[in-house]
Amino acid sequence: MYEKALILNHNDFYATEWIVPEVKSDKDYGIIEIEESKKYFTNEKLNRFRLNRFEEYKKMGFPKWKRSKLNGFDPIKFVPDFNSLISDNLRSLNDLDNEGISILEDMDFDGSHRKFLLMTDVFFNTGFYLKTERNQENEIYSIEAGIDERNPIYDLGIINLAENSKATLIRFVHSNGNGSKISSLRGKLKENSELTVININLFEKDISTDNIFFDVGKEAKLTVYDINIGGKVTAPHVVIRMAEEKGNVNIYPYYLTQDEEIIDMFYLIRYYSPETFGHILGHGVLMDESRVIFRGNLDIKKGSKNADASEQDFNLILSEKAKVMAYPSLYVDENEVNAGHAASIGSIDEDKLYYMMARGYSKSAAKKEIALGIFEPAVSIIKEYNSKIAGDLYDVIQKRFDRKFSDSE
Repeated sequence: MYEKALILNHNDFYATEWIVPEVKSDKDYGIIEIEESKKYFTNEKLNRFRLNRFEEYKKMGFPKWKRSKLNGFDPIKFVPDFNSLISDNLRSLNDLDNEGISILEDMDFDGSHRKFLLMTDVFFNTGFYLKTERNQENEIYSIEAGIDERNPIYDLGIINLAENSKATLIRFVHSNGNGSKISSLRGKLKENSELTVININLFEKDISTDNIFFDVGKEAKLTVYDINIGGKVTAPHVVIRMAEEKGNVNIYPYYLTQDEEIIDMFYLIRYYSPETFGHILGHGVLMDESRVIFRGNLDIKKGSKNADASEQDFNLILSEKAKVMAYPSLYVDENEVNAGHAASIGSIDEDKLYYMMARGYSKSAAKKEIALGIFEPAVSIIKEYNSKIAGDLYDVIQKRFDRKFSDSE
């Protein structure tokens, strides 16, 4: 299957598709980097897959994104053996079996840009294979990694959930400076399986894009918490396909920006079958001169009777110079559905501020508590699985608000 981000044709009508400008890089990787990486990743079928992808990769340049102010991309010196993402209870990419290879080959998509997706397919220097057994009880898989200019991450992840199995995956990546993280994750959820994914990305002056594609089977359930804090340009791209009846998907984006950081998000749920359920609920806080682009797409295809689709995005603006561009989109090609979308952008409510100040908070402390409260639900969920990671996330958020608010007000 090839799942495009936007399907620009309806019956015999076709829309004009914008071609993103591309910029070639003199520092781009090639066959030398592939040969270096093959010393560490020896799975023959996986290496054949990457060589096939390389034929397309080498013809393309890196994107020039106007909204995100990205003018191409110069890869950092290639580190072929950076394997810190592998955890004790996850399989290595060298252990990828025929089912895992099939997921890679069959689940193809554009990603934030095709070049970035192919970059992880060809030049991955770390990754994992999560495979469950039939009827497996919930197991928690945790991954943690730090990135900087010496250790760029090109992460290739594959998830294969058997029937009636459950799993929780926590992916925690934090920045130690000015680095880059280009990652992709493909997952297949078979009948009546259940997966919770918690993505936590804490960045400074980094370039990051996270390309994710899930295929949700009959009566399977997927929950995604996508938490992105900072970064020079951060571009999460999440695509969900529900091709069988009674699939259930919930996506919860959380984001926080300061200075001139940019987060450009894209979330797509595509409904192909009856009685499918998919909701997107986003929350974010913007400070200083930062920018957020939020694109949520609900695409309900013919035959998805009684589908339930909704998206909401709530933004708190703490600076007159910060900017949100919210694009909630709803495409409906079936009559008998329940669908809706909404977005809100606002500042701190004066009534809430007055209520807290009447109970002893200073104005700045009250503002800080209100802003922190937006992230409390996400931190609480993570704490149920891993208290250390939840604490690390909360500390980063709190430090950002400490910088913003002072008792001088």
